[in-house]
Amino acid sequence: MLTAKEKRFIKYWEEQRKGGQRSYLTLYILAGTFIATIIVFFIFAMFGIDFENKLWTIPTIAFVSITIISATTWKSNEKKFKQLIRREIGEGMNDENHTNGQ
Repeated sequence: MLTAKEKRFIKYWEEQRKGGQRSYLTLYILAGTFIATIIVFFIFAMFGIDFENKLWTIPTIAFVSITIISATTWKSNEKKFKQLIRREIGEGMNDENHTNGQ
């Protein structure tokens, strides 16, 4: 039997899957890179770190990091989704076999 949290995850991930991996990654990579870049610039400014000569490295590092995080999250969520679906199907088959045998 799936918990309420697992059922919510399945609904959420089914919606994400409808858009496809490419649109998921595009959205999260662009938004994540933008947010991470702003945060890092703010932190550098707060601590007085001078990065004028290599200013391009901050967005580049943010882009690479967020790309890795987003791709890993997609794979992890796909794996979790498939495990939950397999478990749900398996439990359904066990219940069906159990009730037919009585």
